[in-house]
Amino acid sequence: MKLHANRQLDVLFVGEHAVWPLDQGFCVHGYNTAKAMSNLGLNVGLASITEPPADIPTPLRQMNIPWPKVNIQNTEDFMAAWSGPGAYMRKRLADYQGRDLPRFGGIVELVEQYQPKTVIGLGQHSVMMLKGLSQFKHIRKVWYAADELVRFQLSCMKQEGVRTLSSRLQKLALYAGLENLFARGLDGAIGVAPTETKLLKLIAGVKETVTIRNGVDLDYFQPQKSPRLRQKIVFWGRMDFEPNIDAVRWFCKHVWPTLRKRHPRARFQIVGKNPLDSVLALDQLPGVEVTGAVADVRPYVHSAGMTVLPMRCGGGIKNKLLEAAAMGIPMVCSPKAIEGLIAPPAMVCRQKNSWVQAIERLWAEPLASQYLRTQGRQWAQEHHSWQAAATNFVHWLDQLPAEDSQICRHSSSPPTEYQIPKAA
Repeated sequence: MKLHANRQLDVLFVGEHAVWPLDQGFCVHGYNTAKAMSNLGLNVGLASITEPPADIPTPLRQMNIPWPKVNIQNTEDFMAAWSGPGAYMRKRLADYQGRDLPRFGGIVELVEQYQPKTVIGLGQHSVMMLKGLSQFKHIRKVWYAADELVRFQLSCMKQEGVRTLSSRLQKLALYAGLENLFARGLDGAIGVAPTETKLLKLIAGVKETVTIRNGVDLDYFQPQKSPRLRQKIVFWGRMDFEPNIDAVRWFCKHVWPTLRKRHPRARFQIVGKNPLDSVLALDQLPGVEVTGAVADVRPYVHSAGMTVLPMRCGGGIKNKLLEAAAMGIPMVCSPKAIEGLIAPPAMVCRQKNSWVQAIERLWAEPLASQYLRTQGRQWAQEHHSWQAAATNFVHWLDQLPAEDSQICRHSSSPPTEYQIPKAA
C-alpha cells in the first residue's frame, strides 16, 4: 500500500539522489535499512529530488514519496533555518558545489505533510537538507553519513603523495566545511565503522553518534554450485571510484605479473560500471579483462575461484566484501579492506609477496578454499543481516531525545555481536 499524506511517518529518509539502482554505498545502506525498518512494522517513507527509475522493486515503490513542488514559502522557511553564525559560508559552499537550494526546500513541505518522528539524510549533501529543518524542534534529524568525509580524503592523499596535493587540500577544506557548517548540532549521525563514528563526533560535532555496520542481502547473494575456473580472480565495484581504481591498478602492477608468469592460464576479471581510461588500459595486460557494466555481478563471482580486495584507501565497510562472504567465495584482502569488521574469514596480506603466496595457497589447497567459503557465509549471516542492523538502528533512535521519545515500542532487544574464531 502506498503512503498517504494524512498518515504520520515514523521515519522519513531523504536524499538528493534516488537510492536505485544500488550502485553506490548510500544507495545500498539507505534502501536496505529503510526496507528492514518497514519489515519491523515502522511506517517508513523514502524521498529524493532525483526521481527513481521506473523499474524500482516493490518494497521501494511502496515506500517512495515523490519530491513535492516547492513554493516560495518552503524556500524561505528552508533558508531561514540556515541563518545564524556561518550562514554566509553555508550559502557560499552550497553555491560552489552547484546545489539547487530552491529544490532542497521541498523537504519542508515533506515534513509538514507527513510529520515524521525522525528524518534521516542519505548522501553527503543531505546534511544541507537537514540543516533546513532546524525550526522543527520535535523532529529528530539524523545524518546517515556512513564514511567520514575528511578521513576518506586523507587516506587517498596518503597514497597519492604530493602530485595531487592541491586538489586534495581543496577537497579537505570543502568536506570539513560541509561537516562543520551543516552537521554540527544535528541530533545524530551514523558511521559504519567505529573510526568513522568517532570522527563524526570529533570533526562534525554531532550531538550523538553510533556505529551501524552494513548488512548484506543474504537472499540475493547466495552460494551457488556452479562450475568455477579455479585460477580465475574477480574484483567488482564502480570503476570510477577512487579506492577501487587504486586497488586494481596496484594489484595489476605489483602482484599480477608474478602470478601470471608462474600460472599462464590465470585470469583476473575487473567487473563494474564506468571504468576510467586508467582502468580500461589494464585490459591490455595478459590475462586481465575489464568488463564494464554488467546486468548482474553474481555469475561473474560464482565462476571465479576467489576475489581480491587490495584496498589501500577509502573508508567505511566494503559492501563487496560482505557480498563475497555471503556468496561463499574465498577472499584475499588488505588490512584496509577489513577495517571496522569483526574477524572476517579472509586471508589478510600486508606485503606484496604475501599476496602471491596467499593466492597460490588457495589454488593449491582445495580444503583451505572450502573452509573460507563455508566460514564466509556463516559469518555474513551472524554479523551482517540488514534486519539486525535496522533493529540496532531503531533502538538507538529510541534513545535520542524528542517529544515522542520512541518510534518502535514493540521491537525486541538489540542483537549482540557474536565473536567467531579467526580464519586459519
